[in-house]
Amino acid sequence: MQSQPRPVELPNWPRIAHTPDEMQSIADHLAELVVPGRVLYFKGDLGAGKTTLIQGICKALQISEPVLSPTFSILKPYMAIDGLEILHLDLYRIDNPAELLFIGIEDFIDTNCAWLVEWPERGADVIPSPDVCIKLEYQGDARRVSIHSII
Repeated sequence: MQSQPRPVELPNWPRIAHTPDEMQSIADHLAELVVPGRVLYFKGDLGAGKTTLIQGICKALQISEPVLSPTFSILKPYMAIDGLEILHLDLYRIDNPAELLFIGIEDFIDTNCAWLVEWPERGADVIPSPDVCIKLEYQGDARRVSIHSII
């Protein structure tokens, strides 16, 4: 049974990242949102930094293995140092949400894993609804990171 994630208040949003260090700082703050049962959606244009931000979050959570975009495998589970299971999904190549059923997505529904989902609109009605929606946008050479909703 999925536990109810704790709400987190984050001041000073949106944030702008001009450098990789600034993006990591944003990821460090967002890592506080990654708790059992919480679903985070990452939205933005191709190349906006969704995977980079997720890699930074996983670094902050001390995931020891390399965190790569699961663009072709669609999903990749990770284990944080504190035992938190994280499910990273990249749904860019999904044409039909039903495709997720063929790769075993239902095994993760109603678990206490934290979900980090890129291109969530492509998994509509199959993946859980978001608790947090993070949007990345180009702002010149920088990236603007905003939180659109949080429970």
